[in-house]
Amino acid sequence: MLAVLLVPVLLWQEPEPPPEPSPAPKVEAPAPAAPTAPVVVIDDAKAKVLVAEFTKSLKGTPSMAQKTQALQKLAGSANKLLVKPLAQVVETDKSIVVRKHAAQLLVEQPAVEANPTVRKLLRSARVGTAPAVMAELVRGLVRCGYEQKQWPDLADLFEQTWHPDRVPLQEALLDLVIATKEKQAIPLLLRNLDAPEPKDPHAPDNPPAEYWKARWESWAVWKGKVKDALFALTGQRFSTAAEAEAWLKKNPG
Repeated sequence: MLAVLLVPVLLWQEPEPPPEPSPAPKVEAPAPAAPTAPVVVIDDAKAKVLVAEFTKSLKGTPSMAQKTQALQKLAGSANKLLVKPLAQVVETDKSIVVRKHAAQLLVEQPAVEANPTVRKLLRSARVGTAPAVMAELVRGLVRCGYEQKQWPDLADLFEQTWHPDRVPLQEALLDLVIATKEKQAIPLLLRNLDAPEPKDPHAPDNPPAEYWKARWESWAVWKGKVKDALFALTGQRFSTAAEAEAWLKKNPG
């Protein structure tokens, strides 16, 4: 009988409150990037000494740490004599990290020598297999004498392939367009404003599904920069290519 009386009491007891969620683990903010050393133009005599020391340090089979240390000794110095050894590292070293570091130093050299060297490297077959290195070179062009006549060669790099590894290069090209307000890029921007999809999926020359998948995944990363680039050039925000084309037709200037 006692058990029967206890049943309704137990049924009407308030449920225990759910346990409080555990506090989210604290994530430490990344350390701020070290300030870039100011670049100082040095004379040929000092540059020759630096080049000799740099060349000596790369003989044999130096470790990545040794290569990084050798490059760091060139940081902050600018002279035409530094262009060739830096370009050689950009083109031939096995480490992407080291090549990117060398590219960052290369674009700080005098523009008269650095600019044509950077453009030559962008055409190099060896550099062409390292999109991350190409991205550093493209970004550096803004700092070492980019001119509008150089755009056609750069534009070809954007749509050359849609492999995911090319995304950093494509982003660097869009950054260059924004920084320089390169109007020659408008056709490229319009082609890549809308989500990529086949016009006729059943056409015999329609690329395979893998092509559209890779292209869409790349577009999803930098689609915002395409809009930013069009805004930098026109002062307008567009949602579709048709909208942008209609505005440009009314505002050809």
